[in-house]
Amino acid sequence: MSAPVTCSLDREVLNAGTVGRMDDLGLSVFAKLCGVNRGAFVLDPSDGKTYGCTAFPESFSTAAGLDPAHAVPDSANLTQAFAAGNVTASATVEIVDAYVRRVYASSSGVDANPFACDVNGLATLGNCGSATGTPKSLLPDGGVVRAVRLAGAFVPEPWATGGRVLSMEEVKDFYSSKDFKEMAELGVNTVQIPVPCGAFHDGGEVADTVEKLLERADKAGLSAILALMPPTKDQEGITDKKIDDHVKSAALFASGASNVIALQLPAPSPSLLGAVRSQAPTMPVLVPTNKGTLATLSFPPDEYLFAALDVGASTSVADVASSDSEGDRMKMFYHESITCIDRSPIEWLDCYRDMPVYVTKGFDLAIDDCINQDSEDYGQCDRFDETVGSRWWERHRQSLADRQLFAYSKGLGWTFSGWKLYGEDTEGEIDEPAKLLCLRDVAAAGLLDLSIASNATALGAACLNGPQADFVLGDATYAPTPGPPPDCGNGWWNATTQVCDYWVPPPKPKKHTDYRTLATGAVVGAILALVLNWVVKKARGRDEGYEYLGEVGAGA
Repeated sequence: MSAPVTCSLDREVLNAGTVGRMDDLGLSVFAKLCGVNRGAFVLDPSDGKTYGCTAFPESFSTAAGLDPAHAVPDSANLTQAFAAGNVTASATVEIVDAYVRRVYASSSGVDANPFACDVNGLATLGNCGSATGTPKSLLPDGGVVRAVRLAGAFVPEPWATGGRVLSMEEVKDFYSSKDFKEMAELGVNTVQIPVPCGAFHDGGEVADTVEKLLERADKAGLSAILALMPPTKDQEGITDKKIDDHVKSAALFASGASNVIALQLPAPSPSLLGAVRSQAPTMPVLVPTNKGTLATLSFPPDEYLFAALDVGASTSVADVASSDSEGDRMKMFYHESITCIDRSPIEWLDCYRDMPVYVTKGFDLAIDDCINQDSEDYGQCDRFDETVGSRWWERHRQSLADRQLFAYSKGLGWTFSGWKLYGEDTEGEIDEPAKLLCLRDVAAAGLLDLSIASNATALGAACLNGPQADFVLGDATYAPTPGPPPDCGNGWWNATTQVCDYWVPPPKPKKHTDYRTLATGAVVGAILALVLNWVVKKARGRDEGYEYLGEVGAGA
């Protein structure tokens, strides 16, 4: 009997070396899982108790190396103890991992729930066996597909071609040998070529041009995926039998091209898989699906069968609608917030349906449908100019790109929505909505760095924390609040000079001898002394040798 599937922390992403870089452990992990299964979980084997966010078993702590006397009682205590430095990073990760494992193991219906192991991109499924031995890579070297879509070449995509349908000569000019060389230099290893389902049935100019582009890609060292598009509604005489024949012709063509690594079906039909197998028994086949239908995929066992997942983020009103600047920024925040969880359905399909996943569509930086001429107007396309040159939009587009790169690299790989715009002379400035779908422009603008594409730890850093919730103000900021002044000891902080000032008492003035003043003072003092002496004597009636003149006069 095989071991049960597990859900545990992805240690390449969250480990003792990275947990300290999380802004809020509780928000990233516990806020997500505390509501799962009523927040309750049990141990295996059971000890007769039920646990949850508010009550951790002691075994979580002892298994992490903590003394029972200092066991962590609950999630809130763990978050606080780790923030205070009272629990080591290693022990914290072990306790969180034990919690994630037990919540998943205690939940029912995980085999039918593509998001049961969702912990904001921080957890991964384990013990996923394969009954068919399906390879985990489409590339000969076992690597992750990093592809770009040749938009507008053979299937109308007006946003990429200026609203025109290109001739085959224009297609060959549009995607030149120089373009394929630049793709390889950027880090792309594959091109996705969307083609009409019947392009190879009777040969012709389209098939010849596809072959030419494959040759150019091969010279640049690039592999290729042929994505067959379903017939359009205006095509007459299209029957299931004719579609089967078209797919057979495409399979025959693909098997004869040395650098074609996979063929994508036009629809998720077992009969179309049979059509391919009649011509190419070992050709890797991609089955188209999306997040709403992937849980219902059902195909017979096939060693070379894979899923082609459309993760498009502009399919509903909730995805695209916004009617003011703050609403635009809030919408970007929303898309950033939900991107990391896309690793869950990618791993679920591989684990429970034995169908490794390739992201065929939806990897770009657009968060609306403004490239479509017939898009419903909810006010979402009126303010793109506000994003040009905006540091806020630059930061959050980088965040969205990094989160997508992380999540979509968890499967077989991904395809970016386009390479460039037809007739485009400049690159590096995102000055129109369509450029958000062009890898060349996005990379030149510094919004996507493919140099980290093979570094799991660097990729995972994008999902350690949620996006910055600064969508209310955008590029505007509050006036800075002065921080506390530095300690100036016995002085004080001078806000004008930005230095500490100190009070130093002035020195006592020196006494200088002024002889003229002294002489004048002496004379004045002598005169005053004589006057005072006379006054005193007069008051006391003393003659001291003097006679009264009146008496002298009377004696005469």
